[in-house]
Parts: sequence; structure tokens; C-alpha cells
Amino acid sequence: MTVEEALLIVERVLEQGCLNKVQELVFRQAWEGQSYGDIAKSSGYDMGYIKDTGSKLWQLLSKALGEKITKANAQSVLKRCARQIYATAALSDTTVTSQVKNPQAYQSCFTTHTSTTDRVTANQFQDWGEAIDVSVFFGRVEELNRLEQWIVVERCRLVMLLGMGGMGKTALSVKLAERIQEHFDYVIWRSLRNAPPLKELTAELIQFISRGQETNLPETVDGRISHLIHYLRQHRCLLVLDNAESILRGGERTTFYQEGYEEYGEFLRRLGEERHNSCLVLTSREKPKELAAQEGLTSPVRSLQLTGLPTVEGQKIFQSRWFFLGSESEWGAVIKHYAGNPLALKMVAPVIRDLFDSDVSKFLSLLEQGTLVFDDIRNLLDRQFNRLCSLEKEVMYWLAINREPV
Repeated sequence: MTVEEALLIVERVLEQGCLNKVQELVFRQAWEGQSYGDIAKSSGYDMGYIKDTGSKLWQLLSKALGEKITKANAQSVLKRCARQIYATAALSDTTVTSQVKNPQAYQSCFTTHTSTTDRVTANQFQDWGEAIDVSVFFGRVEELNRLEQWIVVERCRLVMLLGMGGMGKTALSVKLAERIQEHFDYVIWRSLRNAPPLKELTAELIQFISRGQETNLPETVDGRISHLIHYLRQHRCLLVLDNAESILRGGERTTFYQEGYEEYGEFLRRLGEERHNSCLVLTSREKPKELAAQEGLTSPVRSLQLTGLPTVEGQKIFQSRWFFLGSESEWGAVIKHYAGNPLALKMVAPVIRDLFDSDVSKFLSLLEQGTLVFDDIRNLLDRQFNRLCSLEKEVMYWLAINREPV
């Protein structure tokens, strides 16, 4: 959920209507994780005034939604309310809860109708699961445009987002789904991080798309895959499965599945090969072998390999967290050293801020000695390289840690 979507909910449920200037300022920056002190410093208002405005705002929201809301839990409460509305809408024509003072306005945040029919649009049937907040998102414009072309215009059935750990695959998948959601009847985002059995996953997907009407599902996994594809033909659905490497076994020349998860191979093969009106977006560090044989420039199965962010976009990651001092060439050197990896840059930003007084040149002077390696970044490299074959792991790890001075 973006801050704009959250504000729409807030302004519709409050009796006073729109927030005043300071209330909106506090809400926006609190949503992005800023403290009252930071908000006061950046806006020029008195700290006590900002804190008092925030306290009264959370009280207003608590009264409107019938649940205690604070600065700390505002995001989770509003996101949960949104998910409850989506789920309720998917199971019933009644989408309003008795806790909301202005239910018609609250409902309109999620439900829209076409001018010629009474069919509810995609905005009502969404389940974002554990999708992260991407209200702060940098770069990837070219990638988003290409993915939208593949999925919306060329109607690809399966699209893979590939890249090493920390490259931003998860964030891109959420941003993409938010961007193209209006083209789909259903949007479902799921993480495979905890490796759910395919039998359970397909049952969950079928239940959601059928709006709870399916009570007797096939006992076999193959039967459930066929049943799911039946619904994917009837409706235009966007399915996003994140962290597919969790069900894969790395360290092999050919990518195999973890023991007990081999059925995912058949699932992916069929969603890529068989005709349907939907699209599956899969994020992974490795490419499943079934899909490698299916993809092509004109095939309905495509893959996009994510590379690091360019200097300008990488610099924005730092600037979103603090004020840093550095020339254009110094910024370029830092971004290049970490290959534009967004997670690595997020890790190193607080180090430069706290240990080098936010001075990029001081950080570079020590970095050039070739001895500055942080435990968190080393762990990031370890997690990635542990999935490579032993020879590749030894060579690439040595290069990453002992690279030439910038």
C-alpha cells in the first residue's frame, strides 16, 4: 500500500474529510518511518506542535475505525483493514464493516464499477499477503516499462525476475503488481520463503479466485493444478510468487528442486505451456530448468535479469536516509564498488553516516586500502555464493572481497 492509497482511506473515513496541511505532513512522513523530531526538523515546525498534531490524528483515526491506532502501528492496521475489505468483498456483496463511521466512503476506496456493467473491477479482489511497502522506490523505470509491455500488451503467461540476493526483485514485483493491477480481475501476491507445499498453495489460490465457492477440491496435486488453470482461463489473474529459490536446490550445474517440492516443476511448466488468460510473475535467484526451455523473445514465457542500480538511483537510496557529503565521482566509486546492489547500499549507508560523519570521501579513503569489509555485506555475499557450485563460489567470492581498489 502506498502512502497515497493510505491517505485516500484516511480522508474518506474521517468525518472532517480532508486532513489539514500539518496533519497530512505528519501522516506522510510518519508513514515513511520518520520520527517526530525528524518531521519537525525538516518542516520547520516546533517539535511539541508536531507531536501534538500526530497524537490528535491517531485519536481521530482510532475513533473512526474503532481500533486503537498509534504512530507505530498505523501502517499495519490500515494494511490489515485493506486486506479485510478485499477478502470480505471477494466472499460477499457486503463490503462494509460496522466499525467504520462512513462505510460508503470506506467501501469506495476499494470498489469501483464500470459504466456499462455491474461487474466489480480488479481493485476489489486483491490479496497482497506479505508484500512489502514500496511507497519509497527508486529507479527500475526501464524494467517496469518492459515488464508492463510483456504482461499487459503481449499477454505473457509467465515472467521471471532473476537476480542475486539484494538486487530488489521483491520490491520490483510489488511495484509492478501495483502498477498493472487495474488490468486484472484478481491480484494475488505470495512469498515462497517458507516453502509452502504446492498442494496447500494451489488450494489457497483456488479458494480466493472462486470466492470461497470451491469446497471439494481434487485430492491430487495434478488435479488441483488443472482446477487452478480452469479459473485462470475464466478470469484475468495476476499471480506473483516471490523467493522461488526457497524451493530450489542450489549448488548444482542444473537447478533441481528441494526434496518434496518437485511438483512445482510441473506446476510452472503447465502455467507456461497451457493456454489461459492470466500471468504468473516468479522471482528467483536461479532459473527453474523447466522454464529455461520454454522462454524466448516471442514466447509467452520471458525472463528479466536484474542488474545493479546506476549511480543516480543508487545515490537516492543514501539521500532517502540522511544527508551525505560527496562529489559525483565519489558517489560513482561507492555505487560501482557494490555493483549497484540496493541491499548492499542500504547496509553501507548507516555505516558512512555513523562512522564517517556522512562523508563519502572519508569512507572511500579507507575503502581504497582494500581492508574494509562489513559483516552484514559479507553475510549477503555468503548467502548468494552458497548457492553456486564450489568452483564458481571460490572464484567469485575471492573477486568480491579482493577486488581492485576503486
